[in-house]
Amino acid sequence: MSQNKITLADVARRAGVSAMSVSNFVNGRHGAMTETTRDRIADAVSALNYRPHSAARSIRSARTWSVGLIVVDESPTYLSDGYTTQVVSGLGDMLNARGYTLQLEGLPGGRLTQSRLIRHRQTDGLCVLPSGDQAARKRIIATVAATGQPVVLLLETLPRNIADGCAVLQSDRKGARELAMHLLAAGAQRILCLKQTFNQWQAVSERQAGITDAVEASGKGAHLDVLGCGEGGFEDVANALSAYLETAPMPDAIMASNDQIGIAVLKELKSRGVNVPGEVKVTGFNAFDFWKYSDPVLTTVRSPGFELGQEAGRAMIERLETGVFNRRRAVLETTLQPGETV
Repeated sequence: MSQNKITLADVARRAGVSAMSVSNFVNGRHGAMTETTRDRIADAVSALNYRPHSAARSIRSARTWSVGLIVVDESPTYLSDGYTTQVVSGLGDMLNARGYTLQLEGLPGGRLTQSRLIRHRQTDGLCVLPSGDQAARKRIIATVAATGQPVVLLLETLPRNIADGCAVLQSDRKGARELAMHLLAAGAQRILCLKQTFNQWQAVSERQAGITDAVEASGKGAHLDVLGCGEGGFEDVANALSAYLETAPMPDAIMASNDQIGIAVLKELKSRGVNVPGEVKVTGFNAFDFWKYSDPVLTTVRSPGFELGQEAGRAMIERLETGVFNRRRAVLETTLQPGETV
């Protein structure tokens, strides 16, 4: 069946519902539908690749049927970040299944006012993944909220003064605390936390706080150092670790704020002839697919990045269909992922 011949009736037959139900679905009138019915129609729309005439829909509903995602990142290659890629994929997946498009824009914080998604209202709602110090992130959120569109924050706490908003986060602090406790139980006493400093994310600050919680609560005289490593690439990690070891002894354990940094640590330690985990234990964070290719396989924490993107899309769709966010905060759980480096 070719795309230009797919009709509401085709979708209705596949889903086993009336054409009116399909029309209500694609035009955002989901209130009277059961979740089962919505899912059946969404599956049929996806399977048939049905796309209603967006211009006609916009004229009838004064909506764009589009949601924006602004990623505030100092790097022009922001999509190379594993977490960002996971979030974009999950968000796009959820929105597309419900008949919405995703408009993506990445830019440094200093250029936020030049954002086309902010300057020209092209969307029904905005999602934002902010970075920078706490004051900078607050300014970013205020700028996005000033557009008058509903806002979903990703991996960032929602300020109380943002009325039409929702925050979708993950349990970074809890996950990092559990990982640090796992290290302490394995005998680590001197722990080095190695984190990216090129971008400042609330999630990374939460991970550092979780490690600090575990060390302070251990009652075993454990010691924690925190070290920045720029963008977190191989050279950045090697340079930061080399400078640290000029004035400090080799730690018992190195906790990286993400798996890329953790793998870079493994390579640097190998080049120095240091045995992992015999001499130094190493951990990462996120457990996206590439983590499995490290040798030895990193002990890490699984981040639900794709699911977090889906949850953000679900929250935005509910707001656009009902007029209100059903909740202001959703937190997805992280999971300890044992490997071979502890």
